[in-house]
Amino acid sequence: MAKSITLDIDGVRHDQWLSGNVDRDLKDFSGAFSFSFRDPPRSEAALPFATTGPLLKLKPGPSVTIRIGKRVVLKGFIEAVEPDIGDGQASVTISGRDVTGDMIDCAAMADAAEFADVKLEDAAKKIAEPYGITVRSEIDTGDVFSRYSVDLAETAFSAIEKGARARQALILSDGVGGIVITRTGKTKAPAALTQPGNVLRAKGTFTHAGRHSETIVRGQAEGAATKRGAAKLDSTAEPLETGARTDGDGSATTKERKGIVTTGRAKDDEITRHRPIVHLARSKADQKSAQDEADWKSRTARGASEEFTLTVRGHEVDGKLWTVNQLVDVSAAYLDVDRELLISRVSYIEDYAGIATDITVCSPEAFDAEPVGNRRRNRKSKKSAKGALDGKAQSL
Repeated sequence: MAKSITLDIDGVRHDQWLSGNVDRDLKDFSGAFSFSFRDPPRSEAALPFATTGPLLKLKPGPSVTIRIGKRVVLKGFIEAVEPDIGDGQASVTISGRDVTGDMIDCAAMADAAEFADVKLEDAAKKIAEPYGITVRSEIDTGDVFSRYSVDLAETAFSAIEKGARARQALILSDGVGGIVITRTGKTKAPAALTQPGNVLRAKGTFTHAGRHSETIVRGQAEGAATKRGAAKLDSTAEPLETGARTDGDGSATTKERKGIVTTGRAKDDEITRHRPIVHLARSKADQKSAQDEADWKSRTARGASEEFTLTVRGHEVDGKLWTVNQLVDVSAAYLDVDRELLISRVSYIEDYAGIATDITVCSPEAFDAEPVGNRRRNRKSKKSAKGALDGKAQSL
């Protein structure tokens, strides 16, 4: 039987794998994959009566291209090879990530760098360029950064992510060599998820771990003197006599401190205990940036506190792939959920049991800046109309 998922290693098609997983996750940036094989060379060397098939030398390093149907969903590299042999079984598993995985592991710049007066997408392009990764923006990323610093020990992903967080934007790998700067819920899923219905299995997690009553972000902007300009020196000036000097009232120091120190605060009204947390802004942050980052962190933690994973048969609906960052209507009474949610993770699965997709969903406000409104509430159920009893009914 032809497989839904196809795997090319260094340009050569390999279809003798036993199971395959391809994952995309809004929180992991880089897409990932895993395939299990029977490895004929290893089997022949280890097992006296092993039958060999096409030779396949599995090792870290080769490039991979993965398709679902005719659609390329991931281009990356094999990063790990894990042979496993025991009583009655022998297999080897390969795994890796798409090409943006190197940006998670490696330095943004060999030397510390700083960009002046750049928008988020321009800074991202400069950071991604050495890795051969393209960047496109689907949104207006807002104001320019007067200073965009890249620390010496900072990874490429971290250097871009901190700017995206300050602008409440979402950065995604497209899986095939590009980065997309976007916001959530730009497209609709190919079908609703319902149980009973097309959902084979559903499970959920409700937790307050990681949530805080107040999220505080403290940052540091440019000094007030930098913006107003330093006074010019006068070569003819004479030093003041000691008696001519007057004590200040402290107002100048207060103004200077307000011009430098910024604080953003966001409350989570659903957390009634005293659970504050303080973060330091990782880039030069004015008051608006600090407030935006505090809101972003609070929303993300709240969104992650309710996650549901639903399993459906197949990878597509009418030729359209289930994918991340889509809005989907979810109705699953056992999970007590009946509202529009955001697909935050998909895992395409193919093995001896068949073809399926695990779809993880969360509340949409976890990754955007739109008003929460009713997005965390279930739809009101439609109660069936009941006629008045007439007292004449008899038992059957």
